[in-house]
Amino acid sequence: MTGRPAPGLPVEQAAAGTAATGPRPFGAIVRATTRSLLGRRRTLLVVLFLAVPLLLALLGRAVPGTEAREEIAIGLLDNLVVRVVLPLVSLLIGTAVLGAEVDDGTIVFLLVNPVPRWEIIAAKLLVAEVVTLGLLVPVTALSGAILVAGLPGVDADIAIGFTVGVAVGAIVYVALFVAMSVVTSRALVLGLGYVLIWEGFLASLFAGTRNLSVREYTLSIAQAVSGVDITAGQAIAPAVAVVMSVVVFVGAVAVAIRRLGSFSVTGGG
Repeated sequence: MTGRPAPGLPVEQAAAGTAATGPRPFGAIVRATTRSLLGRRRTLLVVLFLAVPLLLALLGRAVPGTEAREEIAIGLLDNLVVRVVLPLVSLLIGTAVLGAEVDDGTIVFLLVNPVPRWEIIAAKLLVAEVVTLGLLVPVTALSGAILVAGLPGVDADIAIGFTVGVAVGAIVYVALFVAMSVVTSRALVLGLGYVLIWEGFLASLFAGTRNLSVREYTLSIAQAVSGVDITAGQAIAPAVAVVMSVVVFVGAVAVAIRRLGSFSVTGGG
């Protein structure tokens, strides 16, 4: 994987393409990345996908009984939002903000200019984080609120806890998947492997692997904030979840910056 110019585009022309960034390349990168991301077909698919938990929440609200609705709320937010929607949305957006440019060689438009590599990663990551949080947080909060609002004896902290957990999980997932997109051209496959095999299979068999699972961080924080036993006593300690979230986030960003720093206009590292 290298930062080569696209066919037919000399380096001088590529450089001219970024000259317009002017004295504030960070803002220009953010604006360009936002336009590109929001214009992608995958972003539209993500928005449509996010309608699923809301529709299921509306259907679940028709179920009578406080206890039944509380179980539906926890089941929907845990099994669908945290285990499926959160990682897939984060994967699709996290790998889109930079991966396509690395794969097709248009990353050279940035590399030919004296823009610090950390600034490129920071701008791309900022867009990915804001868009992901802007989609996932309202959907999680609304799905939970639809199911538990107005129920006697049911604490709204269920919705609040899952919303906080999903927000933290999204921040960490996105950083991890942005780093994967810089490291390999098969970031989607690698990301799916992490979610399905490591988190979905190995983490359920071996307790030690949970400390390296973003899903487990999300559930632990959601459980701590809500005060509801979501994982039947299997959650990792909240302090461990918070510390590991910070470690994984910082590590992923560091890897992304270091890897992008090894790229050159004529060949990658």
